[in-house]
Amino acid sequence: MSEGSELIYVKTNIAGYFFDAFLDMEHTSEMKITSHPVQQGANVADHAYLEPKTLTMHIKMSDAVESVIPSQFTRAYTKSVSAYRVLLELQASRIPFRVHTRLQAYDNMLIKSIVAPDDVNTIYGMECTVTMQELLVTQVQTVKISKRTQTTGSTDNGVIAMQPADQSILSQLFG
Repeated sequence: MSEGSELIYVKTNIAGYFFDAFLDMEHTSEMKITSHPVQQGANVADHAYLEPKTLTMHIKMSDAVESVIPSQFTRAYTKSVSAYRVLLELQASRIPFRVHTRLQAYDNMLIKSIVAPDDVNTIYGMECTVTMQELLVTQVQTVKISKRTQTTGSTDNGVIAMQPADQSILSQLFG
């Protein structure tokens, strides 16, 4: 394996697609801190969890230069149109993919939005903003719980006995 081909595998890419330029990237990681009002109007925070990560990339493609990987963007009449269609197909497939950046590699990403202006400046290329969001995947596990006898004393097995209504309260309410 040559030096150049080794670099290809660590370069910034979306689902293995190497675009001509990534102008800027915005990595977002947010923590949700829950809060609940209690007596006296103060909020109490008792829990926190991570929101799905989001990544926004500003991408450029040029029809004037060869693709980093030959035949990667050949589905349409120009490389830029093909690249746009690849992004649309990734979004429509709803299959999570991996994104590599300089700062971090992201697994289980889906394309949330693609914004691609088409004007005189993009006649021989494509410029777009792709926003991706992490799909949080959980694993379900079945746990066997032992059947133990109760050691805290006697119980009435959850039966609630009916109590007769207090007639004095009822006469005050309904007169």
